[in-house]
Amino acid sequence: MKKQLLFLVGAWIFFIGCVASEKKENKPTQSTLMINLISDATVNPHSSLMGIHLAEKAHNNGIKATIFLNVSGVKLLQPGADTIVFNNQSIVQALNKVAEKGVEVVACPHCMEALGIKKESLPAYVKIGEEKVMMEKIRNQPTVFTY
Repeated sequence: MKKQLLFLVGAWIFFIGCVASEKKENKPTQSTLMINLISDATVNPHSSLMGIHLAEKAHNNGIKATIFLNVSGVKLLQPGADTIVFNNQSIVQALNKVAEKGVEVVACPHCMEALGIKKESLPAYVKIGEEKVMMEKIRNQPTVFTY
């Protein structure tokens, strides 16, 4: 009887030890990517297109992506920007395409003001990067690539 009791107590301790040592899996947080697009597409369209393509690839792989048009990046919102091409690909058309797929496009209001770009002239998919919008993005700790 003592052997059976000892065996049961030992088995119980072993079982508790196994359960206690199991690691609880935390749900991974959704990855987010922010493309900080500061390049002047009129001078270096390749850089702008690379940033847009990375955002598209991230989105296609289930990663939430945002393109932040900042500094000279807002030049893509100016009249005539649709003529900017790299390797026969329109930069503005590439931006429109990723926005249609669900990539968020945010523009810096101060940079727009510096270049005389009016909110009323923006495509419907462009959000203005007001403080509240940008602070929420930063709180989500995105991976940032600057182009």
